Amino acid sequence: MSKKGYDTRSKLSINNISRGNYGELLGGGVQDIINYLKPALPDTFCDFDSKGRGDAINHDLYGWDADQGVGIMQIRHAFRKYKNSYMTVRKTYVLCGFNENGEPFRHPVSAGIIHGAIRRNETPEGVVNAVQCWMWKVKPDVLALSRRQGDVLIVPEKTKNPMKGKDWKLLGDTATVAGTHIIDADEIISVDGKPFVYAKNPVLRHTKGQHKDTVAPRADVDWFTIRVADETSAWDFSERLGD
Repeated sequence: MSKKGYDTRSKLSINNISRGNYGELLGGGVQDIINYLKPALPDTFCDFDSKGRGDAINHDLYGWDADQGVGIMQIRHAFRKYKNSYMTVRKTYVLCGFNENGEPFRHPVSAGIIHGAIRRNETPEGVVNAVQCWMWKVKPDVLALSRRQGDVLIVPEKTKNPMKGKDWKLLGDTATVAGTHIIDADEIISVDGKPFVYAKNPVLRHTKGQHKDTVAPRADVDWFTIRVADETSAWDFSERLGD
């Protein structure tokens, strides 16, 4: 599914929004959004025999941001191995959508963050925002000022000199994070105790060509942190797709 000039934004929306007993989104347009996201999801099926043995995979939508064209989906696997036994259910929640070249991606994310946002009565967009803040360990106002390339985020650093008073190491002017994202910058440093690197005037490039080159966002700073998104463990039917 590679499309030249692919636009990741979507005009799909939800009418008469409500939520079901488990927090899933209900309303007009929900199924259209799920259909839009299907290339990033495992196929649904239902295969039980006359004694109730078998399994099924289903999807439900929990968050949606049309401007980004990304959704939060629950992928649910239900199965019964023996007649009269209880149904076993396994779930993974994923942020999913499409990269700039149209390739689908999915990223396993925290169920607790999703349901916490729902309990706060967040909008479908608010649930996506809460998950993305968790992924990169930033606050909403900082996320809004940052720039993303796949699962890597360029975040403006408030500190003018991130090395001051800390043990740090110069990594040079190029480095690779998350296996496929190359940082080119004036300087790149690591600081003891920090899970990310600092880069001065960085540009991100992607070795697989799934993302356009990404420059640091406009800001009144020279230094930025380069953060790789956190993720949760996933069942084998819903593992991470793309980067």
